[in-house]
Amino acid sequence: MAGSVHQDRVRRRRLIACLSVGVLVLCVAGLLLVVLPTTRHVKVVRVLKTDQVGPQITSTPSLPAASAGVQPGRKPVYEEEPGAPSAPTAAAGSASGTAHSPLPSGATASFARVSATLPGRIELAVDPLGAGPREVLGNDEAAHGWSTTKVPVLVALLRARGSGGLTSQEQAWAQSAITESNNESVLALFGDLERLKGGLGGASRYMEGFLRMSGDNETVIATAPPPAGAVTTFGQTEWAPGEAVKFFRALALSCLLPADQTGYVLGLMQNIEPSESWGLGSAGFHSVAFKGGWGPEPSGAYLVRQSGIIDVGSSRGVAVSIVAFPSSGSFSSGTQMLTQAAVWLHHELRLVPRAATGCSAE
Repeated sequence: MAGSVHQDRVRRRRLIACLSVGVLVLCVAGLLLVVLPTTRHVKVVRVLKTDQVGPQITSTPSLPAASAGVQPGRKPVYEEEPGAPSAPTAAAGSASGTAHSPLPSGATASFARVSATLPGRIELAVDPLGAGPREVLGNDEAAHGWSTTKVPVLVALLRARGSGGLTSQEQAWAQSAITESNNESVLALFGDLERLKGGLGGASRYMEGFLRMSGDNETVIATAPPPAGAVTTFGQTEWAPGEAVKFFRALALSCLLPADQTGYVLGLMQNIEPSESWGLGSAGFHSVAFKGGWGPEPSGAYLVRQSGIIDVGSSRGVAVSIVAFPSSGSFSSGTQMLTQAAVWLHHELRLVPRAATGCSAE
């Protein structure tokens, strides 16, 4: 009996030992299941010394949302950049919204929506005074320059006069020709240029030379007798907005005249008569110099256009040219179209500090 009891005790001890080993095995297995998956996701971080760190990339400022329509109350976007951009200027026609583009991403679609609401066709070109691509929206159709060509006439005469400057009479004509768009005054100025440069052909070629200096290799100053409804030969010059902005950009940067004479011309362009201050003059820009032009085309329909500089004297500045072809052919409809396009531009334009690129924008 005693032997049987002793055997039972031995069996119980062996059973308990087996159970203990089994529990221990299960615990170890469970621990491995927890630990092993975790170790697969461990990342090795390499710590570099300070002098091994490469260039740091900073976040790009977010762009303003494109407008679906004209918003007269919206101010232009002023973006402070942490340093002057150093990238080379992109070619004209680059997509809007690139790093230093004057227009945000989506501007082309936004302009198309606004254009669809206007009573006619509209074209617009923008060219930064500093680094950044020239942008052309709508067609870049060469159209009569009309009175916007009065500015090149004045620039050419100033250059021809040299350090002596304009006479007092020429100064009076210049003020009337630019601020009031007086045709008799600009004809008098051009007449003096003709006397200095050997007649109509010489004066026109001399004037054309300033377009070439600005990078415009396409535009030819017209010399044919003006048709009915027109007054000047040069006003019939076919001038595309994408080429016109090159001239006004060069003017703003003092690439065509000495700084004091540039300031004189821009000063006149900043004092346009209220009755002719539609378009860029009515869009809310705090600093703008511009000149408008208008006249009847062979069909009798009026073409209305305007060119100028926004943010004069600033590294943020841009040259602008807008051309309207109103379906009704009326002058008033054309001026309204220019104002609506200028208000759209006021909303969309990215006025940011830009690196100087000199007189060549290419």
